[in-house]
Amino acid sequence: MKKKETMRSIFCGLTAGVLFLGLLLGMDWNFLVAALLAAGLFEGIYLVTKPKKISGKIPLDMRPDGAYLEKRLKEAREDFESIRRSMEKIQDQGLREESKRLYDTSFHILAYLEKNPDKISMAGRFIDYYQDTASSLLKKYVELQNSGLGTPEAINLKENTKKAICMLNKAFEQQFQRMMRNELMDMDVEIQMLENMMKMEGPL
Repeated sequence: MKKKETMRSIFCGLTAGVLFLGLLLGMDWNFLVAALLAAGLFEGIYLVTKPKKISGKIPLDMRPDGAYLEKRLKEAREDFESIRRSMEKIQDQGLREESKRLYDTSFHILAYLEKNPDKISMAGRFIDYYQDTASSLLKKYVELQNSGLGTPEAINLKENTKKAICMLNKAFEQQFQRMMRNELMDMDVEIQMLENMMKMEGPL
């Protein structure tokens, strides 16, 4: 945390310093005016880049909406377990591998939501539709598989299920990326700050 704060201060200082020198030496501005503008830029960048407090770190049992969020997590866990049970019974190797991908992504999403309860509401579509649909389709596939039915309609249904699971894998990953959008943006900003600092310092 201290390292990030130091980097933020250095970045703000370097940016303000470049502006000050540019106005004073490059454009021959008044010293006091250039200093005031540089100080304003430093303060502005410092405030904009200030890390936001993440309320999602508050334990569920200490939140006023904790009972509701825990209920949503419970629903997600039930579908997650359903996917696992179906996956273990699937005989088709290709579909089993795709189901494993679903299971793995669900595992990471649930772990993320447990650490970031504020994102549970954002995950409503994932919990109520995508994961629920995956659970239902795989369960029905296993029932059809165990029935031994080999009619053209049954075979067609199995093939369509495979295609649907592939689509759901993409949907799961997109939903996860959507939940982590802020974290990804923060990483991108930090990388850009580092690149800008290196450019300002010049070659070693």
